[in-house]
Amino acid sequence: MRIDSADVNISTDLAKCAHCGSIHKASSLVPAPDAKALATPPTGSKIELKKGMGDSFQIFMPKKGIDKTTIPFLAFCVVWFGFIAFWTWGASQADEGILMALISIPFWIIGFVILTIVVNKINETQTIEVTKTGLTIIKTKPVMSKRYEHVFKDIQSIRVTDLPYYYTSGSKRGSINHQVVQPKAPAIITGSGTKYFFEQANEAEKQWVTNFLEAFRQNQK
Repeated sequence: MRIDSADVNISTDLAKCAHCGSIHKASSLVPAPDAKALATPPTGSKIELKKGMGDSFQIFMPKKGIDKTTIPFLAFCVVWFGFIAFWTWGASQADEGILMALISIPFWIIGFVILTIVVNKINETQTIEVTKTGLTIIKTKPVMSKRYEHVFKDIQSIRVTDLPYYYTSGSKRGSINHQVVQPKAPAIITGSGTKYFFEQANEAEKQWVTNFLEAFRQNQK
């Protein structure tokens, strides 16, 4: 059976046969890739695929560490805390020093919140534990680690999709116009929502991990 691309609706995952008028789930018409053939992370990737008991396995992403995207935030924290410390010390020298110094408390809190976000980003590791029945996403961070458990029968798809926020990539030739880029990340889509993972992976890693997990999920049906 051949269905023309014009008869496929990607947003609803439906395809209509022009010959008989029957409706099909578009994703089910595409053969799932062989999970075993995908069982090697991209060349140069630090992602580790670890075999467990039976058919179980883990996919581990190590911490990102300090790089060019986190250095500006670390520099900002240094400047921020330096300024607040200087201002707090100066305020404490006034006649009502203690009261004036207390005014700086919200700014100290803001600084520690930003620092926590940066430290989490630098040190976060992610592990995906996969069994025959489902998978678990474990995000291990210095502050507020998270764990999400999913059963395969409840998962609609595993794919790279848009993250729910935007960022600007910078201006072109000094123009004030900025190109808006929609960041993407691997995600587990269920009826109750979307859970993102491996957000800091590169494009090849994101595509590999979603293809691998989706192929494994399809093979468990």
